[in-house]
Amino acid sequence: MGCGIDVTKRDFNVSNDTSLMTVAEKVRDYVKNRPYVSEALENNIVNMSQLARAIRRELNLHSTFAIKAALRRYSFSLRKSRSFREEKVLRLLRLSKLMVLDNLSIVMTDREFEIINKMKIKLSDLHYVYLVEKSLLKKIRETVKHNVSLIHEDCTALVVNSPEQMETTPGVVWYLTSLLSSQNIYSLAFTSCYTETTIVIERKDAIKSYEILSRVIG
Repeated sequence: MGCGIDVTKRDFNVSNDTSLMTVAEKVRDYVKNRPYVSEALENNIVNMSQLARAIRRELNLHSTFAIKAALRRYSFSLRKSRSFREEKVLRLLRLSKLMVLDNLSIVMTDREFEIINKMKIKLSDLHYVYLVEKSLLKKIRETVKHNVSLIHEDCTALVVNSPEQMETTPGVVWYLTSLLSSQNIYSLAFTSCYTETTIVIERKDAIKSYEILSRVIG
């Protein structure tokens, strides 16, 4: 005869307890709607007990144990998914090329104009954004000054040219901008279309940004 404790039905009843499934779903939704919590779980840098108690209070749930169990299962899934996702992104970036465009400025207008530009984005019928050579600013101020909403001088564009798999690889732009933001570098604007990603930063951050991105690109 062996000794043991049957906890399957008496204590947890996992297989038949639909309330536990509901708790798991609520915990997943809670984490999904809070990116900072999701990132902490992915990096395994969160106190599970404290987080479970916070979720219990906020969602008015009853079982801290069930919440903590759901968090552990979901965090494992998040880490596994992140590892696979980041590997795909890094593999793509190793096949990409990085180019720097300097002495640029961002110009925002309230109507569309024929301006020689490196990039144009229509935000709405009242907002158009142009990335232009800084040398053109004087002419722009003279010709469309009454329609200019904002001018941001001294910009640099980091242009990443990637293989065609870029279209089907999620998370590339997020990964690049996260690398920069983690070093307190603010992205003034960015676009991603087909195989080209453009990130506009302040010129003073150009060298540091290039060094950061060149570690993973090419």
